[in-house]
Amino acid sequence: DTVKINLFLTYHHENMNNQKGVFMMKEVTFEGIFAGLQILPSRDETEVKFIDILEKQKELMELALANHSKVMQIRFDFHYPSDGSILPSSDDISVFSYNFSRRLRRKVIATHKVDPFYLWVREIHGSSFLHYHFLIWINANAIKNKFTIFDISNETWKNTLKTNEDGLVHYCLSKKRVPEYDNGIIIDRNKDDFSLKRDAAFRSGSYLAKTFSKDGLDKHAWRYGYSRLSRG
Repeated sequence: DTVKINLFLTYHHENMNNQKGVFMMKEVTFEGIFAGLQILPSRDETEVKFIDILEKQKELMELALANHSKVMQIRFDFHYPSDGSILPSSDDISVFSYNFSRRLRRKVIATHKVDPFYLWVREIHGSSFLHYHFLIWINANAIKNKFTIFDISNETWKNTLKTNEDGLVHYCLSKKRVPEYDNGIIIDRNKDDFSLKRDAAFRSGSYLAKTFSKDGLDKHAWRYGYSRLSRG
């Protein structure tokens, strides 16, 4: 019989740059299901998922779905010029997130507010520059075309870096996916495929929770950030 590994493990990471040997301890999961929702499978130890990021992803997606009958989930990745002409700053993603979400919040289309919720993760692999994965949920009653969001994200990232260079925002599109399940999936509470679309969206978005490429971050750097949530 195959022995099933326990659901929650503790992820230990020793920061080798810290002479005191400070440890970062975070709960992770190897499982393919989280809180009743499918997540991307972990083929090895580099693909286990941080539980706190999965929890935040679930909270934000559920909040968006509670607020709107149709929600579009979109992912894009942010990079820096490969020639090193722009040095990454830890402030870049905060500046982008503020300006991007503010621009979307100001949009009202046929009485519908865009009402964005977002989650980002910071990663670095080996000697490469920082990069970011960004997940956003918007009111699809307001904006149905994902390329509208892509264009705004590209313009805002270029403005953040003060560059005219295109190609620094990757749109995570795949010809292998059925178009309606590709990046920019629309989850409609009033359709029979609601559960299928919601589950597919969460599974795809769980990529952000992987532990791989987060080991090399500075010990003071935030691994992830998200929309401010109003309480009450």
